Amino acid sequence: MSPESHTSSLFGPLARDRFRKAGMVASLALVLASGVANPAAAAARTVTDQAKAAAGHGGDHCKPPHHKSRATEGGGKGDCKGPTGPTGPTGPKGPKGDKGATGPTGPKGPTGATGATGAQGQPGQPGATGPTGPTGPQGDQGPTGPTGATGAQGATGPTGPTGATGATGPCADIDGFQDQEVYEVRAALSGTITYAGIRDVRPAKDHTMRWTDLSTLTGYPNGGTNGFVCGVSVNEHSQGNQDLAGIKYDVITTTGLVFETICVESHTASTAAALTCPGPWTALNSPEPGNSNN
Repeated sequence: MSPESHTSSLFGPLARDRFRKAGMVASLALVLASGVANPAAAAARTVTDQAKAAAGHGGDHCKPPHHKSRATEGGGKGDCKGPTGPTGPTGPKGPKGDKGATGPTGPKGPTGATGATGAQGQPGQPGATGPTGPTGPQGDQGPTGPTGATGAQGATGPTGPTGATGATGPCADIDGFQDQEVYEVRAALSGTITYAGIRDVRPAKDHTMRWTDLSTLTGYPNGGTNGFVCGVSVNEHSQGNQDLAGIKYDVITTTGLVFETICVESHTASTAAALTCPGPWTALNSPEPGNSNN
């Protein structure tokens, strides 16, 4: 049997393990020192020196209290526990690991309660109306544009309805006779005026037609229910005296009424024939439909 199996080691298993590690570090330091001079090599030599110093205190020189390892208590070799060596240099940072898979989406949280409605603000006051700006100067009048082309004639519209019958317009009429060699007489209507005319036809006279306005006489029909004069005639009758004869003037109105007035003719060897018409106009029996000498 080997003597080492009978010798009790003063170092426990932890101390022996550190000595083994120290030996490995020392071997590494020798390899680095032979070919490389850098901070890592210096750190390795420091660790080696400290391991040697720790090994010099082995055997019976271990500091109390002595710790027996399980190997010593079982009859195996034991070692003393040496001092804790310095912390070695930090190794290089390892590569970044792969990104992990995205975790599942969590469940949707409950809907929060509806907040209270804020108070309604007061309506703003209308702003004041700004002052009216000054009127700008009047611009110059532009030139008159050219006259546009005449448009096409539109289609003839439909014939409109017949209008109401208008009021009867002014009438015009004339009548006359001559049955002797002294004078001739006329009756003329122009507008609403009736005239009586006479002309002396003797060779020594002037042969001028002299007119007398009969519309100024009393009873002359001139509107209203009598209507307006629209026709005239003249007639002469003898009263037995050739120097004094009556001449009748008759008119008919727009309402169908007949009126008459009588004028008197006079003439001498030295004066021209003339008419005297004192009036008035008198209504005669007017013709009506169905009359037969009534």
